[in-house]
Amino acid sequence: MPSPFPGMNPYLENPQFWSEVHHRLITALADAIESNFPAFTLRRY
Repeated sequence: MPSPFPGMNPYLENPQFWSEVHHRLITALADAIESNFPAFTLRRY
């Protein structure tokens, strides 16, 4: 039987196995790109 959600894997979204994956992935991505931004940015309007 084909997946009811083409392009998605429902097993990767199962909280029983992947309860923290979204939080850890977002945190790792933020840490990786953080060094590309200046320490302090001032925006004037």
